[in-house]
Amino acid sequence: MKLVTPAKGTIELSTEKDPDLFYLARCGLGGLGVVAEVTLQCVERHQLVEHTFVSNADEIKKNHQKWLSENKHIKYLWIPYTDTVVVVQCNPPSRWKTPKLASKYGKDEALQYVRDLYRESLKKYRTEADSKDPAIDQLSFTELRDQLIALDPLDKDHVIRINKAEAEYWKKSEGYRMGWSDEILGFDCGGQQWVSETCFPTGTLAKPNMKDLYYMEELLQLIEKEDIPAPAPIEQRWTARSRSPMSPASSSEEDDIFSWISVYLNFV
Repeated sequence: MKLVTPAKGTIELSTEKDPDLFYLARCGLGGLGVVAEVTLQCVERHQLVEHTFVSNADEIKKNHQKWLSENKHIKYLWIPYTDTVVVVQCNPPSRWKTPKLASKYGKDEALQYVRDLYRESLKKYRTEADSKDPAIDQLSFTELRDQLIALDPLDKDHVIRINKAEAEYWKKSEGYRMGWSDEILGFDCGGQQWVSETCFPTGTLAKPNMKDLYYMEELLQLIEKEDIPAPAPIEQRWTARSRSPMSPASSSEEDDIFSWISVYLNFV
């Protein structure tokens, strides 16, 4: 990494050359200087099998430690005002067993509940259709959700209906799919959004402290207590520690893991 600094001019940093300053500058937020050149270490593209299924908070508490240790990548999608939690597990393909990749339901069946809610909501919130409205059957799930939220984003009851429709969508989208890592690990959040990101330590893989689940339990209770029109999903995932002191996932302990929680606020 080459860093342009006010006092020392251009300096070159690496893990071999001044490692302490290198790790500090790696997540320096511009505080140490301007990054002029950086060499990125990339992970080679690889295939992953994604398993998506619907669970609930009680089942997650029972299986959380096992799922964290067994899966290469895992995330939970919490849906406020419902008991539904979507679990997404991603792992390298097994050489011994190939999962059945076809979903039980087709795309149209999975989207039907959301499409019906959108049609009903258009009748409620508009006296006539807008000529600029896209054809409902051509919209993806996230596009439908964005359109629904935009109709009345501050009406809690309306948002709850959207969340329940999302839960139904995921129940009919359970199954496996295989693809390249950049495709599988990407996440279609929808349109433009602000994201409130929280990161905190949650023990180790061998001994998670369960604070990640306690946090989500309290957050969902607070949303309901304060009558917040909170759309889904609230995304929760985990990473290893970072050696960069200014990273929110910074730790000197190699085995530490961190939970990241993303709350999305849609632009309407």
